[in-house]
Amino acid sequence: MTKTEIVEKFEEVDVESVASSGPHEGDAYANAPAGKATDFQAYVNVVSVLAGAGTLGLPAALRDAGWVGLVILALACAMAVYSNQKLIKCLYYDGRNRLREYPDVAAAAFGLPGRIVVTFFYNSIALGGPVLYLILTGTNIEDLASSVGSTITLKQWIMIAAAIMVIPIILTKTMREVAFLSIFGALSTAIVVFIVMVAAIIDSKNLDPVTYPDNSTGHDAAIPRNLPIALATFAFSYGGNVIFPHVEESMKNKRSWNKIIFLGVLTVTVLYVLCSTTGYAVYGHAVLSPIYQNLPGGATRTISTIIITLHVLLAIPLFMTTFNLQIESALKLDSRGLSTKTEWLYRAIIRTLSMVLVATIALFFPYFGQMMSLLGALSDGMLTFVFPLVFYLKLYGINKVGKIELFFMGLIIIIGTAGSAIGTVDAVKELAKAYRGELDK
Repeated sequence: MTKTEIVEKFEEVDVESVASSGPHEGDAYANAPAGKATDFQAYVNVVSVLAGAGTLGLPAALRDAGWVGLVILALACAMAVYSNQKLIKCLYYDGRNRLREYPDVAAAAFGLPGRIVVTFFYNSIALGGPVLYLILTGTNIEDLASSVGSTITLKQWIMIAAAIMVIPIILTKTMREVAFLSIFGALSTAIVVFIVMVAAIIDSKNLDPVTYPDNSTGHDAAIPRNLPIALATFAFSYGGNVIFPHVEESMKNKRSWNKIIFLGVLTVTVLYVLCSTTGYAVYGHAVLSPIYQNLPGGATRTISTIIITLHVLLAIPLFMTTFNLQIESALKLDSRGLSTKTEWLYRAIIRTLSMVLVATIALFFPYFGQMMSLLGALSDGMLTFVFPLVFYLKLYGINKVGKIELFFMGLIIIIGTAGSAIGTVDAVKELAKAYRGELDK
């Protein structure tokens, strides 16, 4: 079972009564679809949602923030756990029926405007993810190919990758057909992090400080101005709660959600800490995004590059299918009475055009680290930290929240909103600098 199967697979189940500690939520739990997933399966799904290629950009985020970035990472971890617990609680707010997904919560809280806002941020991720992954794919292949004398440029590799990936995107009609790819993504990221850690530690013995006369292997305790953009990058790494309502829906024991989300987020946080601290400790100011670009040439770097490239290539259909299904649903392709060939033709046109759009953005802004920060600041910060708490307060009422908890909720909302706003501005500035060639890609 994988994260994308959850969207469709678990709608075909019976109803099971699940008790709740809330005064009225027991009825809502009883009326919710009874899942088949064990707690362990749900835990695996949460980890699969969160553990992605963004992990490999965290050492650079730590470089930008200094060692205090670890405190920001811990803060982001706690905020992510708490906000995701509140988001799921919002699904049962009326005590009678369970809402199905994130946009439904937004609509229940603020009507159509709420649904539109959440849908906008979600689609920015659905399109931004493939852009990010095309950039990383092109960068990786160029790195590998140049070592054997290839003269094909980064932008040409991006176009080639986009042309190749449009084929499975057209051929896979639904999410279920690309569902198995998410587990591979989580495993490949964990493998690459392990390889990078070992290789970086070995490489640390060979680093020559004289090579970096500008103290580029140094470290900073804190760089206050960069903390918002660091929070944005960490937010990208905790993004995934658009999928979490489907994960919770699949569970046999829905009362275990708070424990599952805590353990899942904690697991990936350990992975994040290991990757970021090792990379920053060894390479300091010279650390790159993604981290494996720092590794010396040879089998270790080649294997890491190949594994992560396969991962991001196979992740592109996951994002693109989600986005395309929304367009096709809005156009009501399935209910127009079209012939099979005509429907397939329309679907192929829509999906090809969407891939052209993604490739065009990647060609104009082929900068992995800066795009990761922008995507995290623009969308993940609000979806992960801010909106769940705002919706919770609207649906349950401020009066039903204790003063201390209300204070911390307000603090998270302020931090998340300010971090997203400042981080977005900073990320746009950094992207503009990269575009003008004023900093390294």
